[in-house]
Amino acid sequence: MASRAEDWSPVGLDDDPTPGEHETVQYLAIEAGDASWRLRGQAHAADEVLRVHLSGSAWSGLAAEAFSARLHAVSAAALVAAARHDECATAARAWASSMSVAQAKADQALKDAKKAQRDISAAEASMLAAGVDPVALSTARLRLEDAQHALDDAKRKAQQASEHYDAGQRTFADTLDGALHGALAAPSAPGSTALASALGKLAAIDPFASTNSSLMQTLSRLSPAELAALVAEDPGVLQQFWQHPPSPDSVAKWWEGLTPEQRVGFEEAAPGVLGNLAGLPYALRNRCNLAAYKNALKHKAELTDDQRKVLSALKDVLRDPDASLVCFNLDASVPMVAVGYGDLDTADTVAWAAPGMFSDAAEATGDWSQAVKNIYVQQKDLDGGRTHGVVGWLGYDTPDPVSVNTPALAQDGAWRFANELDGTHAARAGSLPYVGVVAHSYGTTMAADALTHTKYAVDSFTMLGSAGIDTDTVHSLTDLHVKQAGGVPAIYTTAAAADLLAPFGAVVGGRAEPNPEAARSPGAIAGLSVWTGVSLLAGATRVPKTMGGAQSFSSEGATLPNGEVLKQTRGHSSLGKDDVALDPLNGTAPEGYGYLDEGTEALYNAALTTLGLPGKVVGGLRPTE
Repeated sequence: MASRAEDWSPVGLDDDPTPGEHETVQYLAIEAGDASWRLRGQAHAADEVLRVHLSGSAWSGLAAEAFSARLHAVSAAALVAAARHDECATAARAWASSMSVAQAKADQALKDAKKAQRDISAAEASMLAAGVDPVALSTARLRLEDAQHALDDAKRKAQQASEHYDAGQRTFADTLDGALHGALAAPSAPGSTALASALGKLAAIDPFASTNSSLMQTLSRLSPAELAALVAEDPGVLQQFWQHPPSPDSVAKWWEGLTPEQRVGFEEAAPGVLGNLAGLPYALRNRCNLAAYKNALKHKAELTDDQRKVLSALKDVLRDPDASLVCFNLDASVPMVAVGYGDLDTADTVAWAAPGMFSDAAEATGDWSQAVKNIYVQQKDLDGGRTHGVVGWLGYDTPDPVSVNTPALAQDGAWRFANELDGTHAARAGSLPYVGVVAHSYGTTMAADALTHTKYAVDSFTMLGSAGIDTDTVHSLTDLHVKQAGGVPAIYTTAAAADLLAPFGAVVGGRAEPNPEAARSPGAIAGLSVWTGVSLLAGATRVPKTMGGAQSFSSEGATLPNGEVLKQTRGHSSLGKDDVALDPLNGTAPEGYGYLDEGTEALYNAALTTLGLPGKVVGGLRPTE
C-alpha cells in the first residue's frame, strides 16, 4: 500500500505556520536596530561632554579626572552595546529570511506531496480498471511508481526544509545569545554610591591646588569606602600618589588623627595607596604592600616579564625574617620596589641605600637586597648597642649605558627619594633615628639631587664609586641638606683605584667627580682612552670636573688591630661576580670584591659612616678639595 500524504507533514512546519512568528522576528530586528542607534547617540553625547566641557581648564583635579574616566567608560560601553544590538538585528533579519525560505520550501513540498497522492490514487484506479490487460496494467504500474517516487521526493524536500528551519533557528539563537551578552550591561560601577559621594567631595577641592596638595585633600575628605571606589574607578590614582606624593608631615598628621576603626578601614580599602605613602608607619606599609604583592601573584599571567621577574625575586628576598616591603609599584614606568631590613619603626639608626646603573627592580632586586643586607649585618656587628634598619631603594628608573650620560633619570628619581627621606622623619617624629644615606655609582648623582629637595637634613651621606654630581642641580656639596659631624658636613666618599668606570661616567656625563684622586688617576684616563678609542692625549683633555667638600676614606683593603684582613674593592660593582669577562674599565668586580661585598674595607667603613661613627673609619678620613 502506498504512503498517504495526509499521514505526514514536515516536522515543525505545515501549511499553516505559527501566526505572527515571522512578524515577531522582524519586529525584533527593527527594535534592535533602533536601540543601536540610541546607544550610539549616548556615546556621542558622552564624547561631546568630554570634548567640550572637560578638555579645557574649566574643571580639573581628581574629581574631573574620575568623572572623565567614568564618561569614557560609559561611551565605550555604549558603543559595545550598540555593536551587539547591530549583531542582534542582523541575526534577526537573517532568521526572518531563513524562516521565509524554509517555509516556502515546506509549502512547495506539501503541494508536491498532495499532487503525488492524487497521482497515486489515479494510478491505483487505472490498475483496477486494467483487469488482465497486460499493457494497461504495465502502464498503470509505471504511473504508480512515478507517483510514489514523486511522493518520496516531496517527503525528502520537506525534511530538508524542516532541517533548514531547525538549523536556522539554532543559528539565530546562538547568534542572539552571543550578541546580547553584555549588550545591556552598564560599565562596572563598584560602590557606585560611594563613588558618587567621592566625586562630590573631590569637586570641592581647589582645582588650582598642586597635585600633591589635591591628593592630600583627597585622603582627608574621603571615607575608606569612597577612596576604594575612586581607586576602583580610576586605578591611575595609584600612580598619581606615587609620582606626586603628599607631604609626609601631612600624611603623618592625617593618620594620627584617625580612629583605630578608620585606620583599619583605610588599610583594607586602599592598600595600594597606603603601602607607598611616606609618613606612615613602616609596619603598616609592609602589610599593605604584602597584600598588593600577594594579589599580584594571583594574576601573574596578566603581568609583563619584568613584573614577573620582580615577583620571583621578592619571593626569595622576603623569606628573610628581617625583611619588609617598604615600597611596591609594579605599574610605574618600570617596576619599582624597596626592601627594608630591621624594624624601621623602632630602629635607632635608619639608612637609605640607592643603587646606580642597571639596577631596575626587574634585574636588581636580589643583588641590591643582598648588598643592603650586608650593610645591615655589618652595622649590627660594629654597633651592637643600638638597633638598626636599612632600606634598599629601587624606586627610580635607573640608567643604561646611554641614559647614564644625562641627568634626567637622576632628577626624576630625586623627588620621590627626597619624599621617602622626609617620610622617615615624619613617621618617626616622636623618636627620631639617626638617618643616613648611602649610594653607589649613578645613585650618588640621584641622591645628591634629592638632598637638595628634602625638608629635613639627614645625618650623613656616603658615596661609593660615584659617577659624578650633577652640577646643574648641585653647585656645591654645601647645597646638600646634610648635618655636620665634628664641625664639617657629614658627607663621605670613596673610590677604589681599580674602579675605572666611575670617573669615566663622570667624564662622559659632564658631572663633577667628588673623588679628586679618581679624577686625576692615570688608570682612569687610560680606561677612558680604551673605552672611547681616543688617544691618551685626547683623553687627558677630558679629565672630570671635581667637587670638593666631602671626606674620603679608603677602599683599598686594610688589616684591623685584631688581625682581621679587609679586602680591597677591585672594580665598580656593588657586588662582585665570578667569571667576569674582560672589562678594561673594571665595571664588574671579581666575586667577593665589590664595594658592598662582605669583608671589604668599603663595606666596613660605609657601615661606620652610616652609623654616625666616622671616627672609627679604618685609615681615617681625608678632606677633599
